[in-house]
Amino acid sequence: MSTEKLVLLLAERDYMYGTGELALRVRHVEREAPLTYDNELWYYVHGIQLGREGREVGDRVVVVRGRRLSAAGVPLN
Repeated sequence: MSTEKLVLLLAERDYMYGTGELALRVRHVEREAPLTYDNELWYYVHGIQLGREGREVGDRVVVVRGRRLSAAGVPLN
């Protein structure tokens, strides 16, 4: 599955270093070197943060829980 045009709606518990819900249009997932935290894999995700009504806020890099990416259909292999 291509991540192009995929929008993730992330709960605060599913990404690091932020507060509140986050909407992110995914550009790229760094699959090569995931982080391990609390016995789970986490991945750097590059994208565009979206605000209310889908307006682009700007570029954003976040660390996202691997199982949340898998649930959205993002291949991690």
